[in-house]
Amino acid sequence: MKLSSKFIAVLSVGTALFLTGCETPTETRTVDSKGPEALNTSNINSQDWANAADQLVNSLLSGNALNNAPRTPAVLAIDRVINNTQLMVDTDLLIKKIRVALTQTGKIAITNTMGLGERAVVAGEAAELEEMMSGKKQKIMVPDYTLYAKLIQQRDRNKRVTQNTYFFQMSLVQTSTGLTVWEEEKSIAKQTKNASKLGW
Repeated sequence: MKLSSKFIAVLSVGTALFLTGCETPTETRTVDSKGPEALNTSNINSQDWANAADQLVNSLLSGNALNNAPRTPAVLAIDRVINNTQLMVDTDLLIKKIRVALTQTGKIAITNTMGLGERAVVAGEAAELEEMMSGKKQKIMVPDYTLYAKLIQQRDRNKRVTQNTYFFQMSLVQTSTGLTVWEEEKSIAKQTKNASKLGW
């Protein structure tokens, strides 16, 4: 190997070691999911879930729908959330926040023996097992209300800005009558400017 080649090889190794030694380590920090430091994207994020859940629950509790419940706490079944957006949305994030907020008030008890999903299946199997062990017919508590929810997305755009508006619709239906006793809709509009344009 020529002297120049050896020099280049040593220089390359030295440069690599220098760059590795000066590399900034990855930094991770904890931020408030509802705070201004949380990442904001054109899609629905944790801030949007939290805001929508808070507003919907406050609207439900501030109304008179639950004042005429036949018992306290009123028994509530939650149906599957219909997602009519273009996104793959984990609607459990929204429903879980609403479940927690409602049950903590003491006015609502959520049944897992009726409705859709894995929880209903597990609760149903548990009731069957109890019936087999005790020899007594297990009574299924009929819910007083059923909560329905839907997500809708509307997209508008011009030459500079694309706006995605997400609508969170929720309805409370009285089981015995089939009447809707409460409804609410909250919307979140998110604008994204085109990369080729400067300013809004």
